Amino acid sequence: MITKIGLDLGYANITLSDVTSGIYREPAVALVDKGNRSIIAVGDSAAVAGNDNPNAILVRPFKNGMLFSSDLTLGVLKSAVKAVMPAEKIRCLIGVPSDFLPKQDAELFRMLNEAGVDEPFSVKRPLAALIGAGFSPGISVISVNIGASCTDIAVLCHGNIVYTSVTRVGGEDFDEAVRGYISEQGDVKVSLSVARAIKERLGAVWEGKESESLDIEGTLALTGKKISMNICTEDIVGVFEKPLSAFLGAVAEAMKKIPKEAVADVFANGVVLTGGGAALYGMDKMLSKVLGIAVHTPVDPIDSVAKGLSRINTFIPRPRSSGKNITAQLAKFYESRKVGND
Repeated sequence: MITKIGLDLGYANITLSDVTSGIYREPAVALVDKGNRSIIAVGDSAAVAGNDNPNAILVRPFKNGMLFSSDLTLGVLKSAVKAVMPAEKIRCLIGVPSDFLPKQDAELFRMLNEAGVDEPFSVKRPLAALIGAGFSPGISVISVNIGASCTDIAVLCHGNIVYTSVTRVGGEDFDEAVRGYISEQGDVKVSLSVARAIKERLGAVWEGKESESLDIEGTLALTGKKISMNICTEDIVGVFEKPLSAFLGAVAEAMKKIPKEAVADVFANGVVLTGGGAALYGMDKMLSKVLGIAVHTPVDPIDSVAKGLSRINTFIPRPRSSGKNITAQLAKFYESRKVGND
């Protein structure tokens, strides 16, 4: 028996998906000892313990790339695999950025083996997200996955990826836009988590959102005094212009890379928009109206990569050897097993 899991190591979240038990998510933080730099805790337990441990610091392991720190990556992998109760062997399919290099894949597979994974594989995130959103990997389409720190885009032509890009703009850039706006208006500082709450509750990039308000707490920059404020939907209209412009530019550039013979099919299928950033009100409508292409967003876009990894694990065949990026083979595997979309 093989325990099949999917693992997505994101800037904001560590997501573990299991074919049988579903999706489990924790914040992508690690508590590290200031002295010997060893990992004390990961995820939720790190976030809680970090408040009471003056000899440790909270770090985000994947802020500067998945393999920025091999020690941290290995520690997170061991923590994730430890949470799995394997039958006999563990097969782990991990989502990686489109700009991940073969040598990075090889290093990741080595660490997965060291963490206790018997059969490690990788797949590019936008393709996993496409499958998680309920689409076949064999179609011609543009898959756009908006993560916390970057947007990963892939143009597919009959199952083959013909163009990819990773643009360093994501959900937290929209959070920072809110925080910067509040600072400019009243010289008031708010935390990133407060800015994120404002974005999620009040933010919109297209018309039609019902007006709401939110009570928040900030700090006066000059005096350090705590103050309470009330923010409404109208207060933050237009604050997302800078990150939105970068995002639109990246998708527009991808549209230029569609092969001539696939233009009709891609425009018929449109854009599949996933990731946590896709949940910002009006993001799909705005993208469709501005670029003139249909945009499809699943009900829970933040779960698309995790769901895709689980689904891929159900139809990839038992390999002769592990330690491979199987992105290029997914369309063939999918069709051969005649997997239906749900």
